[in-house]
Amino acid sequence: MDDDVQPYKFGSSEPQAPVSLSGMDRMGERMARQIRSMLEPVVGLKPDVAMQPAEMVNYDLWSAMAPSFCALSTYKLHPLKGMVLVKLEAPMISAVVERFYGGGHARKKDAEERGEFTRSEERVLAKLSDDIMEALIKSWAELLPMDQTLVAREYDPQALVLAEASDQLLSQTFTISFESEQSWTVEVMFPLVALRQLEPLLQTTAPADELKHKDPLWEARLARQMGNIRLPAKTILARPTLTLAELLNLKNGDVIPVNIARNLPLIVGNRVLAQGTIGEQNGRSAFMVDKMSKDQTA
Repeated sequence: MDDDVQPYKFGSSEPQAPVSLSGMDRMGERMARQIRSMLEPVVGLKPDVAMQPAEMVNYDLWSAMAPSFCALSTYKLHPLKGMVLVKLEAPMISAVVERFYGGGHARKKDAEERGEFTRSEERVLAKLSDDIMEALIKSWAELLPMDQTLVAREYDPQALVLAEASDQLLSQTFTISFESEQSWTVEVMFPLVALRQLEPLLQTTAPADELKHKDPLWEARLARQMGNIRLPAKTILARPTLTLAELLNLKNGDVIPVNIARNLPLIVGNRVLAQGTIGEQNGRSAFMVDKMSKDQTA
């Protein structure tokens, strides 16, 4: 038995993928359809969009192998933690601009040699990146509603601030082509901290309308709305006691003597929230909280 025991050193083992990659592939297929619908009105035809299997990549290796000039857009995808990256190849952006404005085919070496985007290309890459994030949000809408916020755009992978060099990220790649033209890749990268949040949603096989999971975005919105709910609060100045005979003989003009206590309760529903005193502020009667109470029933 002892021979089967192997020593383990924390931090030395190969990191394991925190989510089911097959689950991400299923969501990627939805996203591919959304990207196709998004590109069609821009390029004037139905493009071919093929999803590649999701894979885990080391950030330092990915950064070293990425093209030296490309469109890199980072987003905060609420309520997920970390940042999501959208990478577009420069030749693809030039090709989309040429098709959108009715020009000829963009040549790859022209885009690489130029080393910068024109204003038209910057507008197109911004729209494409934002639309791809919208496609991602629509793909996940049944499982987790999300909102996007642009963090930054960069064109040099070495200048990109996304993760630590040793971090692992999930890469989801889509191959795009227009008719018989050259194909390009669109890459979306997720940090591990975001994947851990998505893991419970990817592992379930229940229908979308039967999913039972925490929705951080919905919870935050609910909390904000609940904070605006108005509840009636009251205090009791006195509790006089009367005999049954006195109650039966009450008539208009009768005076019931009362003693107002020094410490009065502040009551919401049937709970005593605080003890305080009656006074005056700005010409109006007011209640001053002297001491918060423990949970008590009024």
